[in-house]
Amino acid sequence: MNPKDVRALVIGAGNFGATAAVELAAAGCEVVIIDMNPERLEEVRDRVTQAVVGDGTDRDLLEKFARGVDLAVVSLGDRMDASLLAAHILKEMGVPKIVAKAVSRDHGEILRVLGVREVVFPEREAAKRMVFSLVNPNALDLLEVTDQFNVAEIAVPERFYRRSVRDLNLQAKYGFYVLGVRNALEDKLIAPLSPNYVFRPDDIMVVVGDLSGLERLKD
Repeated sequence: MNPKDVRALVIGAGNFGATAAVELAAAGCEVVIIDMNPERLEEVRDRVTQAVVGDGTDRDLLEKFARGVDLAVVSLGDRMDASLLAAHILKEMGVPKIVAKAVSRDHGEILRVLGVREVVFPEREAAKRMVFSLVNPNALDLLEVTDQFNVAEIAVPERFYRRSVRDLNLQAKYGFYVLGVRNALEDKLIAPLSPNYVFRPDDIMVVVGDLSGLERLKD
């Protein structure tokens, strides 16, 4: 689906909700954001389609703004009861895709029981990224797909310079697969990667695999 055809509703204008709303709007989506705090909404008002002061758990308000949306993001901070109620109402209304922020494991499990398939834990994910970057100095970014399956961007270690993908045999040694290479100076992605590709200084590997394999790179 073209982003310009996507109608999105974001409930909650805290850090996560505001960022989601702005990024969706930047991608071309039509975005309505609801929050009870007008000051929070002022920070994003000019960057979204509509900013509404109101209670994101008010069924009448959701009937007005959630009908016909393709995507809803629920981000109500530590208000677990409000988050669950909003998600429940949206589910009852038949919103096809609901993404909800969870603040605890129990919160996430209850959201899933309600039928929310996409539950995110921003604080936990941020902490994992921080620790990963601290213990892996070559790492630039990390995306966790599952507990064991990760996609990461890693600066090529100096010991890999002028050696080929075939010669290094990274999949056998480290348990991850190199999807492609982006050169930091040229900002050009090379993918898929030939086994004969020779790594250069300033190369950034885009790899997928088990986190333990990525951590072994620093050894």
